[in-house]
Amino acid sequence: MNKYYCALIGLVFLSSCKEKYIPPVIESNLNYLVVDGSLVNGTESTLIRLSRTKKLDDNPATSGEQNAQMTVEDEEGNTIYYFQQVDNNGLYSVPGMTLDGNKKYKLRISTTDGKQYLSDDILVKESPPIDSVNWRLSNDGVTIYTNTHDASNSTKYYQWQYLETYDYYSANFSSVKYVPGGDDFDKMFPARSGDEMVYHCWRTVPSSQILIASSLNLSEDRINMAPIRFIPKASFEINSTYSILAKQYALTKEAFEYLQNIKKITEQTGSLFDAQPSQLTGNIRCVSNPDEPVIGYLVASTLQQKRIFITNFEVRPWGYFDYCPPKQTVPLILDSINYYFGGPSPLLVPIERTSPLFTGVIAGLPSCTDCTTKGGTNIKPDFWP
Repeated sequence: MNKYYCALIGLVFLSSCKEKYIPPVIESNLNYLVVDGSLVNGTESTLIRLSRTKKLDDNPATSGEQNAQMTVEDEEGNTIYYFQQVDNNGLYSVPGMTLDGNKKYKLRISTTDGKQYLSDDILVKESPPIDSVNWRLSNDGVTIYTNTHDASNSTKYYQWQYLETYDYYSANFSSVKYVPGGDDFDKMFPARSGDEMVYHCWRTVPSSQILIASSLNLSEDRINMAPIRFIPKASFEINSTYSILAKQYALTKEAFEYLQNIKKITEQTGSLFDAQPSQLTGNIRCVSNPDEPVIGYLVASTLQQKRIFITNFEVRPWGYFDYCPPKQTVPLILDSINYYFGGPSPLLVPIERTSPLFTGVIAGLPSCTDCTTKGGTNIKPDFWP
């Protein structure tokens, strides 16, 4: 009996000594600079995002590098373009660039901690046009493809990005808005003007995956049916009208291999049979500290673009459904009005006044009444039909 008692005491002792194991990769905060973007040779804006590597459990949205100085230099070391910071998430822009395809360029970055970063010589590549962007509907959803070719047989390596825009409607049409302050109910719930309507919105989202392909092992420099976007059936994106702007760049062999390596690491690792992580060597270095790694591979290319639209009618039956609970009436009592409509995150959004007597306000959930709560804007894009 004593030996079982001792064994039990031992197990209790061992379990009380357990400590949470945190792998060193999670605890380390290397804070390396990440350079994401391409130099666009043409009238389109060049956008480059600077960020920092973070711990796995940190919020990536806080990693944007702010207040950096970034320039493009020619072969003689002359500064020919200056980037301007456009947001607080590390995004920098130049409205348009005219680069000579027979010359080389460098990107120089100065960060607020006094460090200097410089790219290797960058050659300007010429991207052939996009032949077409098309899509196919299956039982699982919609797959969007691009097609391109280079008659001169000199591109070989391609990268695509995209901007997708889709419109959607609120379940409830709100004709009045809430204006806090005072106790005049007529002034608290005036009619919405045209630019205040929140029934119809548009949302634009950039691509986030690495989309690349090569024709190196093909008999001609042609890419057919390269998938760039899959939209699962019944998804929100095609509940009305969907548009995608495909963007195509030409890559160097080295840039393609770098992106291919990153794609394997970020999308395919997870088992013993997947590609294992390896050292990433880009074409940007820290001048101040040569031993400090920099994440990113910068290329310069002309930009080719093509846009298509897909309507909900073309993919029916699509199956999208957005449940909204019944509307409710808020009485004209200040405490009730402040409770439901006040504060930075109101519980309800007003829809209309009760009639024929104005004794309350009919309201609905923000997600069912204000389309901007789903990440969109009520401003119609210029390209929208």
